[in-house]
Order: sequence, then C-alpha cells, then structure tokens
Amino acid sequence: MRELIQRYVQLVSVALLLAALSLAGCQTTAPKGLTPAQIAVLKQQGFELTDEGWAFDLSGKVLFGSDLEVLNAKSRAIVERIGTALVAADIPRVRVEGHTDASGQDAYNQKLSLRRANSVAKVLINAGMRPENIQTLGLGSSMPVATNMTRAGRTENRRVSIVVITD
Repeated sequence: MRELIQRYVQLVSVALLLAALSLAGCQTTAPKGLTPAQIAVLKQQGFELTDEGWAFDLSGKVLFGSDLEVLNAKSRAIVERIGTALVAADIPRVRVEGHTDASGQDAYNQKLSLRRANSVAKVLINAGMRPENIQTLGLGSSMPVATNMTRAGRTENRRVSIVVITD
C-alpha cells in the first residue's frame, strides 16, 4: 500500500509539473520596444499600429501644397506637438517618410519627397529629438493613399508619415 501511495504522489507531481510547464508556454512575452505608457501616448497623438509599426499617417497626415516642401502653420503645429510628446514619452527614434502626388517627373518627386521629410525632421529636432535618431526617406509618388486623378486625391498624397522605430 505504501508503494502505491508513493507512486500516486509521483504521478500527481509529474502531472502538476507538466501542467505548470504547459501554462508557462502559453504566457505572452512582454513586447519589445514600447511600454504601455508609450503606446498610450502614441495613440493619443493619432498614431496607429501598422505593418511597419506605429505610424502617424492617414488619420493625421501632414499635408503640403503642390510642389512645396514647407509646412503650413497648422501642419507645423501638429509636428511640434508630436515631437514634444515623443520626447516626453522617451520615444527617441523615428523614420520620416516624405510622399508626393504623381504630378511631374519621378526623379523630381523623389527629391521633393525627401525635402518634405527633411522639413518635418527639422521641426522634430526643434521639439527636442536628436538628429541622429531621425531617419528621413523620400518615397516620391510610389505609395499613394488616394487617386492621383482628382485634386482631392493629389492633395492627400502630398504628405509625410512619421513611423516610430522600436528595434
């Protein structure tokens, strides 16, 4: 009888150990990069989680006039607000992606889109972000968010996206 009880205790111990190990395997690991507080700040500022990470794009894009890389006052204020919030939340690294509509030559649009990204980067730097932590990228007209066949669509495509880098 004693041997039977010992065997039972061993089996129960093994079963409990296996159950504990299987439950541990189901636990989610903490996400790399951003804290819940940082994510809350991003959401508050209008960033959305995309395939590329947290991006400020369609719901709060920065628009430019045709053939212009200078931010209008409203857009400048938005970028300043975002930069200040990113610095306060200790979110140090971003990629700024400039875009154009499809009017004009591809090579010109690529350069214009980079100037737009650099224009936004300057505002972020003035808000306290470190220049070495800001990547700029000119994408030209390669990633439209609206049709280029209408004036409204072209206006939507003249934008800059700010993407948080977490790696």
